[in-house]
Amino acid sequence: MAITQGTKLSSNITASTTGAGVGQAPDRRRLYDFSDRVAELAPEESPFFVYLSQVAKNPTDDSVFRFLENRSKIDWTSRNFKIDGTVNGSSAVTAGSSYAFTVDADGAAVDWLIKGMVFAVNTTTGSEASGYAQTLVRVESAVTANTSDSSFTGKIVDVSNANTTGYNIISNDDNCQVIGTAFAEGSASPDVWSGEIEDDYGYTQIFKTACELSNTAIATRYRGYANEFERIWATKLREHKVDIERAMLFGQKARVGGVQYTEGLVGHIVKNAQPQTTDTTALSYTSGAPYYRSVTQGGLTYDRLLGDLEVIFDPARGGSGDRLVLASLPVITFFNKLGDGAFMDASMGSQSNMVNRYNFQERDGAFGHKIMTIDTVHGTMHLVKEPLFRGQASGFMLMADMSKCQYRPLVGNGLNRDTHIISNVQNSDEDLRKDMIVTEAGLEITLPECHALYEVEAA
Repeated sequence: MAITQGTKLSSNITASTTGAGVGQAPDRRRLYDFSDRVAELAPEESPFFVYLSQVAKNPTDDSVFRFLENRSKIDWTSRNFKIDGTVNGSSAVTAGSSYAFTVDADGAAVDWLIKGMVFAVNTTTGSEASGYAQTLVRVESAVTANTSDSSFTGKIVDVSNANTTGYNIISNDDNCQVIGTAFAEGSASPDVWSGEIEDDYGYTQIFKTACELSNTAIATRYRGYANEFERIWATKLREHKVDIERAMLFGQKARVGGVQYTEGLVGHIVKNAQPQTTDTTALSYTSGAPYYRSVTQGGLTYDRLLGDLEVIFDPARGGSGDRLVLASLPVITFFNKLGDGAFMDASMGSQSNMVNRYNFQERDGAFGHKIMTIDTVHGTMHLVKEPLFRGQASGFMLMADMSKCQYRPLVGNGLNRDTHIISNVQNSDEDLRKDMIVTEAGLEITLPECHALYEVEAA
């Protein structure tokens, strides 16, 4: 298809460039809303935008929209930490005695520990062959939290498993787990703790696409598709929608020279993720950091992915049990391959092909998409083809938690800046018609650690 710049003239339109098709006729009003209809056009071309606009739309009345993130659940749900240093100089501890404790959570203070909490210490960390031993400790004093650790006085409640070597020695990096609180009869109310709500912000971006034809071209009836204006409008609306899709995938949050740019999910992950650059490196959690893995097809076994999903789907992170997985065509092909080296071979042995067939189910999904569903013990992946993942992005597989993404169109003071059309914006002395599609919207990404990006390269 030939692409020309400037005003489209009737002489530019020939039988070879006017095929039959289905168009969307615009209204003839000056300004009209098109936000609901634009997502219905060729949904397979922009699956991420379609899902956002249909199930995750939340208007904003500020072009710099702000939102809150609550990560306290990550702390109080798991309530795990480690011993920092030794207790009692690496000598044995005894029930009923009190000792000085210093603890941390991977180098950070444990802010939610309070007097009266009881925790279990695994005193055989790294010695699984010796069995499991635990020592129960009650926090006896107010907790002093520093930048990197917390300190307090703790009383030994019980020491268990006397048959295990080192059962009564509390060492550096021993794992601890809060198991509740315990108070004396008639005691006063406990201390309190509360998690802070974090805030972040995003920008709306102004998208514009123009449609321009001479009045002669508009008045002429053509073969194949009689109304050329309607045909061009259908193309321009799809172009506009794909532009939004690109920005909400690859964009970076910025404000330069008076122009605002919204943040895309891929762009956010690439900029903020922990580096996970080998096939075998285990994914690890860092607050606020999404996951990224660069992996070869040979390295992405079912076992490897299942180990990753254990981290990605961890309910303590605040995410859901479903991920919309936008994948390139090569990645979709890879997941459907059978034979030696197939996705599930490493785990399923000689029956891998049969299991592979029955675990991957392709069905018609919502909004006109074909969906391949992969059910795992940790959560469900809904694979959808993303046609924009090509070229340098041809190996991309984006796992998006749609409960943590929102489409934020600007709506306020009686004006809706979601996708709309302004007609007749041509100069008054021009014998033509020019309309303009405008969208002002942004992408909100909360709890980035609920999202992941894979770059799956051919072996």
